[in-house]
Amino acid sequence: MSTAPKPHPELLVYKEIGPGDMRKLLAESNDADTGGGARDLRLPWKTFRSVMHRIFTDEAVARGGKKIRTAQVTYKDANGKTSRTTLEYWPATTSRPAEDRVSKVHSNPALAGGRLPDQDKGRVFLLFIRWSNGEIRTYYAYEDELRTPGKWAAEVRSALLTCIADTDNRNSERAGSLLSVQGYYDFLDGTVHCHANG
Repeated sequence: MSTAPKPHPELLVYKEIGPGDMRKLLAESNDADTGGGARDLRLPWKTFRSVMHRIFTDEAVARGGKKIRTAQVTYKDANGKTSRTTLEYWPATTSRPAEDRVSKVHSNPALAGGRLPDQDKGRVFLLFIRWSNGEIRTYYAYEDELRTPGKWAAEVRSALLTCIADTDNRNSERAGSLLSVQGYYDFLDGTVHCHANG
């Protein structure tokens, strides 16, 4: 009797969780009592849509007949129990035409709901990883742990640490709004992308 091969990672997409994103996870994103404050994590669609469609592989129709993509995501809850939930990926809107979004992050247990990231381990990154068995998993990675060999696979460490350095370098030359660390690594063909590098 043979055993199934151990799954291996095929695709990594990562996004820095900055203070504004943390407020979204905590459902505190609107800064006034007037409403608003979308609780979505946003990614530039021109760069990320085709990659995110490899994570969010199921087509669905949402409110108003809007075509979206969904993914069944496996995660460990606050008690370490493995669970599954659905995440939604929405296309850009007319009000935010440059950004697609992962929606309702404040109420999704794979991202919040008792599973908030630690805030005392350096910068925080949300990772989406597609595995060879088709499973999609979400993880939080921390800058301090990324700088310690052995916690993460070499490819993950290299992709994120290089993007952190490149983003910090670009931000040191910018005036105004700063870039966040976001990118992807394709384990199948070795493609690496850091948004700070265009």
